[in-house]
Amino acid sequence: MNFLLWVIFLTGALVNCDDGTIVEIHTGKIQGHILKSANGHDYYAFQEIPFASPPIGKNRYRLPQEPDSWDGILKTTKNTKVCYQGTKFTLNKTEDCLYLNVYTPVVPGSDNSLPILFWIHGGGFNWGSGTYDDYGPKYLMGQDIIVVSTNYRLNAFGFLSTEDGVIPGNLGMIDVQFALKWVQKNIRRFGGNPNQVIIAGESCGSMGVNMLLMGPWSDGIPLFHGAIMESSSQLGGVFQLNARENAFALGRKVDSSFSSNDSHDLLEVLQKASTEDLYNAKLIMGTVTEKEGDFSYLALQAYMDKNFKKIPVMIGINSEERITSVKKIDSTALAKMDNDPSLLISPYIHMSPENRTIAGNLLKKVYTDKTFVEDHAAYIRWATDIDFSTPTGKQVELAADYAPHYVYQFSYWGKMGANYKPESMLEGAERVGHMEELHYYWEFLNNNDLSLFPEEDQRTLWRMVRLWTNFVKYLNPTPEKDEFLFNITWPKAKPDTLEYLNINSTFEIRQNLRQYREISSILDKYMEPPYEAYGHI
Repeated sequence: MNFLLWVIFLTGALVNCDDGTIVEIHTGKIQGHILKSANGHDYYAFQEIPFASPPIGKNRYRLPQEPDSWDGILKTTKNTKVCYQGTKFTLNKTEDCLYLNVYTPVVPGSDNSLPILFWIHGGGFNWGSGTYDDYGPKYLMGQDIIVVSTNYRLNAFGFLSTEDGVIPGNLGMIDVQFALKWVQKNIRRFGGNPNQVIIAGESCGSMGVNMLLMGPWSDGIPLFHGAIMESSSQLGGVFQLNARENAFALGRKVDSSFSSNDSHDLLEVLQKASTEDLYNAKLIMGTVTEKEGDFSYLALQAYMDKNFKKIPVMIGINSEERITSVKKIDSTALAKMDNDPSLLISPYIHMSPENRTIAGNLLKKVYTDKTFVEDHAAYIRWATDIDFSTPTGKQVELAADYAPHYVYQFSYWGKMGANYKPESMLEGAERVGHMEELHYYWEFLNNNDLSLFPEEDQRTLWRMVRLWTNFVKYLNPTPEKDEFLFNITWPKAKPDTLEYLNINSTFEIRQNLRQYREISSILDKYMEPPYEAYGHI
């Protein structure tokens, strides 16, 4: 090689080594790669960064631990793993899954201080992932924010509990906390501001956000500074009843000879069991209320006691979350509710049997003067309210005087939402179902190529991106008049009127989500302590 070619080669190698794709975090060096945002800007993607040790072997059912440091440079240019679950994935389903992704629009190491959107995925605490494959950030990049998305342990691996501390409850949520601590340690190296972290989630991810909002700051140190909650509140959460019994039932399923009632013996059995046997036991898992610590609060009681973090929240629902259940309607189940309206009251709302029947009859009249067998739309409206709008409305009503709450309803029914099926709609019900808003700011399932969709769908996506990233940057989704957002000012909700923004092809400020006032007047009259929840089927 002649001298000139050698100089060119050496110069290229040096540039390549200093192009921002190598970052030193507190456990070692990582190498990411450069991708393109939807508007043509470069961004830096670091995928599958270990934020905790693999929760396998003796670490199974233990609190997350710091990962080992490494020598050399760890390549973090693709996602290969999701937490073990039954959902179909092309990626490897494994217990070794405690990894997160960082996406930044600025050269890591440069003098920037961008806000962070920290994403907690949905999936009923039983499935899903925070990988690029599930939540691509290309529409959010170029908006002067950093995006962090994380995995966390799921189902029997993340939400088992002996209720005595031997197997801690809510391990999946403790994983999320651990990932937030990783952000505090490392995000400056990617151009981020650890004092402007906005946690966000959808469905059970939103419930997780809500769990993190409850109670005081651990050690008095804030891990986040604002919150976005989409389509769920922990006031209507996925609760696990009889958690200790569930844990021992799992032990006896994976080892038929196991007969002990000692938690330590159970832990030993479960740590020896195969991953497949633990998952295939198919026991229902969910969150638990612990005896002490960050997750020891009854959700409704916490908000009644004002025992939550007083930070700005953006929170909302889709216009008919349960419309996607139309094809699953079971006439036998509807007839059962028609014959026993007490079943319309969530089992997590405590009432005497007599009052449950009275309240159920009153609640039925809110929706229809017919039967659910005759009026499927009434059933869908009830299912949407009990799981989504009613818990959300109560949370806002109890919290809005103490922290800014920006409430929305996403009502735009477009082809991009993936539920654009006129044949599945019901007269008398709204149209936009669960998860549809995700298609309008993430690269999510079907929307890699915007040119395949109507212009109004595309405009709606960019309006959603503007609103969501405004909140991340300013803790206010409409900090100034913006013609693209119809020059609207999104007001903070008030407890007596519950103002919200209806997001459609136009924007409109409305009051009181759906039938919230009629429903809450019934529930408030008849419910009794303990005040665990305010909904959920």
